[in-house]
Amino acid sequence: MFFLLDHFLQDRKIVLWASVAYMLSGFNSDSAQFLNWISAASFLPFVFLFYHRTLKEASWRHAIFCSFFLYLLFVTTYPADFIITAYILFLYLLFHLSQVIKLNDSKLIIEILKIHTLIFTCFLLLSLPAMISFAEFLKLSERGNGASYNDAMSNPFHPFLFFSYVTPLGVWKAPFVAITDPLERNSYFGIITLVVLTAAFFIRTNNNIIRFCKWAFFICLIFSLGKIGGLRVLAYYALPLMNTFRHPANAKIFTIFFACIIAAASLPSLTNLITENKKKYAFYIVIAMTLIIFLISVFTPPSFNTSLHFGEENLVKKIKLVLDNSSFAHLILLNIFLQIPFLIIAYFCFVKRIKIKWVMIAGIINCILNTMLFQPFTVVKKDSVASIQSILNKTKVPGFPLPDISPSLNDNSKEGYNYFDGIGAANMYNKKIGRINYRITPSNLKTQNDFWFNTRLKNKLMQYPLLYKADTALHVNDVEIFDTAITKKIVFVEDAVTANNINNYEKSRIDSVLIKSFAPNKFNFEIDCVQPGFYCLFQNYYPRWQLYVDGNKIKIEKCNVSFMGFQLSAGHHSVFFTYKKNDLVITFYISLCITILIILFGIALLIKSLSPS
Repeated sequence: MFFLLDHFLQDRKIVLWASVAYMLSGFNSDSAQFLNWISAASFLPFVFLFYHRTLKEASWRHAIFCSFFLYLLFVTTYPADFIITAYILFLYLLFHLSQVIKLNDSKLIIEILKIHTLIFTCFLLLSLPAMISFAEFLKLSERGNGASYNDAMSNPFHPFLFFSYVTPLGVWKAPFVAITDPLERNSYFGIITLVVLTAAFFIRTNNNIIRFCKWAFFICLIFSLGKIGGLRVLAYYALPLMNTFRHPANAKIFTIFFACIIAAASLPSLTNLITENKKKYAFYIVIAMTLIIFLISVFTPPSFNTSLHFGEENLVKKIKLVLDNSSFAHLILLNIFLQIPFLIIAYFCFVKRIKIKWVMIAGIINCILNTMLFQPFTVVKKDSVASIQSILNKTKVPGFPLPDISPSLNDNSKEGYNYFDGIGAANMYNKKIGRINYRITPSNLKTQNDFWFNTRLKNKLMQYPLLYKADTALHVNDVEIFDTAITKKIVFVEDAVTANNINNYEKSRIDSVLIKSFAPNKFNFEIDCVQPGFYCLFQNYYPRWQLYVDGNKIKIEKCNVSFMGFQLSAGHHSVFFTYKKNDLVITFYISLCITILIILFGIALLIKSLSPS
């Protein structure tokens, strides 16, 4: 954000203030643990900067950098953020073309077509590995056909949460806003930034950037409201890819983004205005918002944990405990009390005309203070970094250890919830192959959901180890009606011939299985079969998996609704599963080489700009 604003503004004090407001905004405080959302906040300013410069300067250099940051946005962020960004850039292109058409210069339009061809080509080459993966995965994923209407409208930004523009500390305990996830409620970007933003909407400007940002701010704001705003509904039915994601409230990153640009770009104009009325209007509006929030908090029944006792905790710990145990009303009143000094500074700077540098210093301090106080309500909560690290030290196992195939998946899953509040599923760290009943992603394979949501089937098969030899085969159509009392190790297959073969095998309990190597994309087993048999591996069936037995490629059988199985003849066998990735590796190296060239090109330009002419 600093680099973006520094391109448009000469005063770096303003640039620094608005950049801090963006960096410490409620979006980033809310979702600091969701790295794909934070990536969107990180790369969005670069995308907008280089796309703007590409259009204004018709520069192939900036087009390359724009494609590079679009690529980073594409491969690291929540897909909705990339999709919305693409639409914003398209609107900005139309906005720019409207200015070009007035000039009646066909050469400029041809140049625009050329640089967009360069952006698209460079982006495509960089993104090929991800695009190939998506093309395969989406057909098999539950989200591959898009999100349902109800899903797409879920988790909108509740209008009552506009109070977070002024007093963010209460959003986690706010009443009546259950439709919005607690991690997407905070839209704060500084009380002083809000004053400047409000004043900016009272001022007419010929600055095309500010004009576009004002429209974009309102469009994204209405979109974030979900069904209430109507725009999300229209987009769902009318625009490509807008039916593929949830969380309308996530769009508040764009409202914050454009708010900070508008405030930064408008501040010089505000300080130079002859009339003070418009600045007073902005100040009075924010004061009115503060009073309304105060009245709401007064009529909200306050509560406080009076049984709270302090031990040997330090001051920071005590503050965390007090905030965590405070009610919505108390948090709002505390926040208003903390905002009053900053509003006074804003009043004297904008109305009484003291030096403007004080309002920027106050704005930075205000953002830092509110971000620090907000942390106990996010994933950070009351826990210290040291306490979380101690849990990790107890739980984590380095590398990819060879799994033990003697215990069942249920046995491996028993410790999964031990430290759930601190680090999530323990299996992620202890490397035991198991699963807990917690699901956060809508991107599972469809077949995995068919397995996991069939409780009877799941409970039965989780009694088996990672790799087992089946005694009894049932057809997959019998999944819903099978007898859970069956004591033999069963397997569900799709082919009746395969089922008959398995059931006709002689049973042997002395087969041995040895794991030789185990990595995310390849498994190597040595198996001694006294009698021919069918083995089941709890790894999701996926088209890219290939199986080699004694060096010969054989067919992988889909079994147990979502997993992989294979038949072995009697004897000693080397069984090797590998994930086919040659095309992905080739496209990865193409992407890597282009990335390195772009980085080297950027370094060369930087050195050139720093060297004396």
